[in-house]
Amino acid sequence: MNRPLRIGYVVKRFARVSETFIAQEIIELERRGVEVWVFALGANDEPATHSWLRKLRAEVVQVPSSFTEAWTQLAGRYRMPKSRGGAARAVLAALSDPMDRGRRSLAQAVEIARLVETAQIDHLHAHFANQPATTAMLAHQLCAVPFSVTAHAKDIWTNPAGPRDWRRLARAASFIVTVSDMTHRHVSGLVGERLSGRPQRLYNGIDLEAIRPRAGTAAAQSPARLLCVARMVEKKGVDVLLDACADLRRGGLAFSLDIIGDGELAPQLRQRAAALGLEDVVQFLGALPHEQVIAAMRACDAFTLPCRIAADGDMDTLPTVLLEAMACGIPCISTPIAGVPEIIADGETGYLVASGNAHELAIAMTRLISDPATRLRMGCAARQRAEQLFDIRKNVAVLHGWFEEAVLASSMRTPAAPVRQLA
Repeated sequence: MNRPLRIGYVVKRFARVSETFIAQEIIELERRGVEVWVFALGANDEPATHSWLRKLRAEVVQVPSSFTEAWTQLAGRYRMPKSRGGAARAVLAALSDPMDRGRRSLAQAVEIARLVETAQIDHLHAHFANQPATTAMLAHQLCAVPFSVTAHAKDIWTNPAGPRDWRRLARAASFIVTVSDMTHRHVSGLVGERLSGRPQRLYNGIDLEAIRPRAGTAAAQSPARLLCVARMVEKKGVDVLLDACADLRRGGLAFSLDIIGDGELAPQLRQRAAALGLEDVVQFLGALPHEQVIAAMRACDAFTLPCRIAADGDMDTLPTVLLEAMACGIPCISTPIAGVPEIIADGETGYLVASGNAHELAIAMTRLISDPATRLRMGCAARQRAEQLFDIRKNVAVLHGWFEEAVLASSMRTPAAPVRQLA
């Protein structure tokens, strides 16, 4: 190929505060010379922005979902012998979803397929193995461009898709990225032994050049400053953290806790903090731009995120905020849920405590509050672990290679399309 690789990203919304890993991945691909388009299936509903998004060169397209227009395009494809089979397969696949969702996915896939052909995009990559993956798969059937998927957390644990749907996705996709060993084992089991080579494990990466640790000789603060960055939803366990803070107060420890994030449970959690008498030590800061989040991490003494499994089965897989706190040289406390034990080395870079156990969490927090030397040792080890496992430059280089392999394999099966300019 005598031009840069062209990748189309299919996402629900862009760029969401809780999904900085997608934008960071795209920026690193662009740094490597890849041309990227972002196809957003819905409008971004989050107001906070990040200054580093100015680095992004990708064109962001909010994909319309008009079925009337899509039907006209589908009819045109069906009249062309070369595209008739793909159009029929896409319609049949869309009908396997509930009518409204399947029709919307098909309509958006038709528009994405048109944009792919217009811009001569080489590969589609969907983040999340639900609506974005379905839409990318339908676009693949329509225009024969290869596609891949990154599966994360909720799209695995609360996805109504069964093994049959996962096998269909695995057969159609060039590969499926899973972001932890735990989810890799789970998805490999869903797709079955014959397709077990399609899921691949690749950790999300963070920009270790942009996120630097604070000086290792920083003086211990009194009271100790704790930090939690989380959406206010059940799986983050913020209610357990507040109960642990109440334990600390009863034990006479001096500390403060900042909580960054927003969400549906925010009003209840504020009320809980007030009922526990924590208003003078716990501060709810709401959602903040990424730069302010990193500054807060660099200023804290310890980071805590007491993840749990929600009632609907949802759980964190590889929380980006833990990776970022480690990159800042901060010891972390969390729980052995999903991929978290792959992030935190218990007793070396932080502590893992039983999920939902406020007493154990309070004990771990007490250890870090009371022992600045341990905080320093664990913080240094945390930064080293981040450099070993979660360097975005190393990890995106692997993803880039997989894209190139998929495009090469596809080109050996399909004649090259003529070059056309993006409308």
